[in-house]
Amino acid sequence: MSAEIFFIRLYNVNYQKVYDFAYKLCGDRHRAKDITQQCFLRLWEKIDTISSESEDIFPLLFVIAKRVVIDESRKATTSALAHKDIYHTSSGTIDETESRMHYKQLRHRLSNVLQSLPDKPRKVYQYRDSGYSHKEIADMLNISVTTVRTHLRTATHLIRKNIGNTTIIAAISCLLWACGKDKDPATPTGPVTNAEVNRWILDSMNYFYYWKDGLPATPDASAEATAWFGQLKNTADRFSIIYDPAVPASYPAGLRSIYGMEASVIAYPKAPGGALGVVQLVQPGSPAASKELKRGQLFTRINGTLLSAGNAASLLAKLVTDKKADLTMATLGTDGAITETTVQKINAGGITQEPAVQQSVVLNTTPKTAYLCFNYFDDAQSAALLQTFSAYKQQGVQQLVLDLRYSPGGSTAMAAVLTALIGNNIDAGSVFARYIGNSRLGNRTMTFGQTMALPESGIAVTFDQVKPAQLRLSKVYILTGPHTASAAEMIVNNLKPYTNIVQIGGTTLGKDEGMITIADGRNPKRIPWVLMPITYKLQNANGEGGYNKGIVPAYQVDELGALPLQPLGNTADPLTAKALELIGVAGGRISPNPLTAVKNAAISPAMAHPVLINHP
Repeated sequence: MSAEIFFIRLYNVNYQKVYDFAYKLCGDRHRAKDITQQCFLRLWEKIDTISSESEDIFPLLFVIAKRVVIDESRKATTSALAHKDIYHTSSGTIDETESRMHYKQLRHRLSNVLQSLPDKPRKVYQYRDSGYSHKEIADMLNISVTTVRTHLRTATHLIRKNIGNTTIIAAISCLLWACGKDKDPATPTGPVTNAEVNRWILDSMNYFYYWKDGLPATPDASAEATAWFGQLKNTADRFSIIYDPAVPASYPAGLRSIYGMEASVIAYPKAPGGALGVVQLVQPGSPAASKELKRGQLFTRINGTLLSAGNAASLLAKLVTDKKADLTMATLGTDGAITETTVQKINAGGITQEPAVQQSVVLNTTPKTAYLCFNYFDDAQSAALLQTFSAYKQQGVQQLVLDLRYSPGGSTAMAAVLTALIGNNIDAGSVFARYIGNSRLGNRTMTFGQTMALPESGIAVTFDQVKPAQLRLSKVYILTGPHTASAAEMIVNNLKPYTNIVQIGGTTLGKDEGMITIADGRNPKRIPWVLMPITYKLQNANGEGGYNKGIVPAYQVDELGALPLQPLGNTADPLTAKALELIGVAGGRISPNPLTAVKNAAISPAMAHPVLINHP
């Protein structure tokens, strides 16, 4: 196997033993982690001298660990700084996103170097990287074991010559810091208890949680995990979650995730119960679509109960928890009267297609204007986004109406791509976002290039791919509402340093925060839960953020103020029409019909897709 893979395997096997030994030497948990990392860095420098067939290198690590402690003690006598806890640094702290970014970049560079190697050394290296032994490689290539070792040394030498030994050490040390930072001094044995689970939860929150100050010193050993997690959450925290991947019922849920639809309830005096349900969005392939539900349809009852201003919220919540319901559909007469029609059964199930580019239209206007409804920040759909903007560029689009009304968020890498496609004077080194963390994690800044290099799925989009399709607009018109959340809100806020934002519609959800995913990576795994706590507050390149109560539009327009709802992209839609009016093209704003003017009674819970800072 390659030196890098061999090293990582040695790390995985020996980390806990080295950590335990370091902890016994110094008696300080955080210092023991630092000693352990220093120990493995020194091991890496000696990796050429260690046979890949070695079964036990702990005696060597034992010696190295003692030397690290001695060296640190010597430094401590000459510098008071040596007594500071490295994990309490307020800025410049390595975090998991950055470490994984460095490691991905290293692997990308390694791949490029491998392509330039002679055929035999390259094949030998790749076989070892895949886990084959020297003898197996010799048999496959019909060469001797000695020749295998020679080719492997040649490949390793050329790789280090091209990449640099220091670069490899830095990247691997960052990765190992991220992988090893959550290990406890001693791995428990026996049945998993509430006390163990809750200690793990508390330790994780103490390290990552944005509001870590004020957390208790010890866990509640008797509390159930979800109840304990709820006790730890700050009163300002609306979005941190805990779930068990093996228990689907523990996942957070909403109308979007269960039925593939969005709906709201509005006050409407002519409805039988004084309130009216309005279907706002139905995704292709969703359970709702299978029942032929469509945007603009109306309903008056849920499971036979008439909707009213008083019960709307509870009925919508029950629609989510029950995962099935009977909707009494209705039609709207020209005089504003409501007529109940059929009962439509809906159930959870099926696969929902969540297209990123929900709708794209280039209007034949002067100036040339495009309408884009962008619903989901999904890295796997980056090609569709790039193709859309390439078409805009070819057609000479000068104005853009970006509809984010129903965008729950998603990948920050995709958010960086979309921002770069729209904004002016943006290059790979421009600042995309600033992350404000707790006293342990500190603050950090990410450029567009760095953010785009960390997709949650699929292959990263490079800035060279984005550059030809950039519109470089000085002004963009963005349509928002209460379902606009997370990465979609980042677009509104993070575009501000690079272009003039004209926001139209309703106030956004107010998720100005980033999350990380924490899971037990030990083997065997003991803790079944996955945590997603708020870890950072989000700011744009100018340091602007603080929109936890939502981003308020300059032009407030209620799409539910005029029924029936128009199809997305239709110039008669009130929000789209207002944008076109401000641009100065045909299709000006349409005033609501007095007979159908309504006031929101309840909005169904918006499901914000998390802005993830780390990438498991």
